[in-house]
Amino acid sequence: KLLRTAFAGAATVGITGCFSPIVSALALLDERAPDGAIYLWAKSILTASGVESVAHGLENLPVGNFVLCANHQSNFDPLVLFAHIRRHLRYVAKAELLKVPVLGFALKRAGNIFVDRSGSESDKAKLAEAVNAVRNRVSVVFFAEGTRSDDGILRSFKKGAAIMALEAQVPLVPVAIAGTHLILPKGSLAILPRPAALMIGKPIETAGLSLDARESVTERAHAQVVQLLAEGNAIVDQMATRF
Repeated sequence: KLLRTAFAGAATVGITGCFSPIVSALALLDERAPDGAIYLWAKSILTASGVESVAHGLENLPVGNFVLCANHQSNFDPLVLFAHIRRHLRYVAKAELLKVPVLGFALKRAGNIFVDRSGSESDKAKLAEAVNAVRNRVSVVFFAEGTRSDDGILRSFKKGAAIMALEAQVPLVPVAIAGTHLILPKGSLAILPRPAALMIGKPIETAGLSLDARESVTERAHAQVVQLLAEGNAIVDQMATRF
């Protein structure tokens, strides 16, 4: 088990180190150019880590751009998302990731949105720019709890995802990621070969709604994710019997 964990950790660092400059270089060509490399990066790390993941509800994704409203259990969550959702997709991330050598630069070059979560004017300006981007160019992932859950239990949602979807007038897509808190627990460096499930719910339409609907839209998204997470946990429990 120790050797397997060490291999998974070394592979994650090595794969990320290889793909980060590739993503940075491709981003110079076009903002969509890194999409294929990001998919391969995510798939490669999941495979090297012995993580089996499944996705349900991909057919629910809208044809156009959307804001994806997800729970957050682990740093493996983006890997599961990018390994299954083959769309031009970026995410709102904490600014601390910019300090990670090589990876931080690649994440920024790829077009992800970084905020310091302080509610500062700088954060507001970045999110305003993101609204225009999601309206015209890219779909965005929000981890709506604001931080990782250390026990896999769903917390309340912040309203940022709903506000962005309402301002951009694009659908808000509720998503649950199940099982990842056992792959890489919060505060741990040990990567364990466990299953994960990505559950995509029915989109919540925002066309014609004003910002006054942010509370109700957030509540609707949270209610869907509660149900989706329960279904995802049941799937993960079934898959875990093979590990």
